[in-house]
Amino acid sequence: MAQVAMSTLPVEDEESSESRMVVTFLMSALESMCKELAKSKAEVACIAVYETDVFVVGTERGRAFVNTRKDFQKDFVKYCVEEEEKAAEMHKMKSTTQANRMSVDAVEIETLRKTVEDYFCFCYGKALGKSTVVPVPYEKMLRDQSAVVVQGLPEGVAFKHPENYDLATLKWILENKAGISFIIKRPFLEPKKHLGARVMVTDAERSMLSSGGSCGPIKVKTEPTEDSGISLEMAAVTVKEESEDPDYYQYNIQGPSETDDVDDKLPLSKSLQGSHHSSEGNEGTEMEVPAEG
Repeated sequence: MAQVAMSTLPVEDEESSESRMVVTFLMSALESMCKELAKSKAEVACIAVYETDVFVVGTERGRAFVNTRKDFQKDFVKYCVEEEEKAAEMHKMKSTTQANRMSVDAVEIETLRKTVEDYFCFCYGKALGKSTVVPVPYEKMLRDQSAVVVQGLPEGVAFKHPENYDLATLKWILENKAGISFIIKRPFLEPKKHLGARVMVTDAERSMLSSGGSCGPIKVKTEPTEDSGISLEMAAVTVKEESEDPDYYQYNIQGPSETDDVDDKLPLSKSLQGSHHSSEGNEGTEMEVPAEG
């Protein structure tokens, strides 16, 4: 039964070892082919370099020739190493060039975006009748698209902030900017959230007012004039709140002072209870009160 040994080498060393085994196997196969070529009286000399190893295969005469030319083997190894270094340098240069190109493209696209943004500001100021640039309200224009119309953009390209355009679109806009114009149709509408807030407040106020269109009877104390001599009266008055009347104002009626004589109020209230009940039953009738001389 075959035993499988687990390798303890690092991953890179393990991969290198596997590659070395593949190279050794293929070189053995190549040597077998050279032997077959020798049967046909063909001479072959082959040098293979893998990392720091040099493999020499071929027919008998071919191997003898290469083994006597050690300088030839060294030159071949040196040539392979130099070519590998050149390839690595070329790859590094290409990577650097690509990075620089990306940096240049980023600077170019940023410059184009700034130029397009300035031109949009000029067009918006011109639409307002001004000769100076005016910052474009992008958020309002995108929210209320029928207020300001932008003409002259490429077909299929919607108006938006220049930072959202790609390089090709920015170049097209600048090349055809003469045909781009802003037309103001009407003022911008208020945001819906603000309108909704006002409606909610109005509804709340209306619900409060509609819950009590009129208040209950309120006792009002009438003060006599100095020369009339009319005694104090307590009457029930129904006050209706005219919430819908624009000329309606609220007034505070100052009640009697707490320092008034309590004894004066008690008989006055008793004497007016009868007239108070009768006035409630005959609401809306006129009443004459004789004035005392």
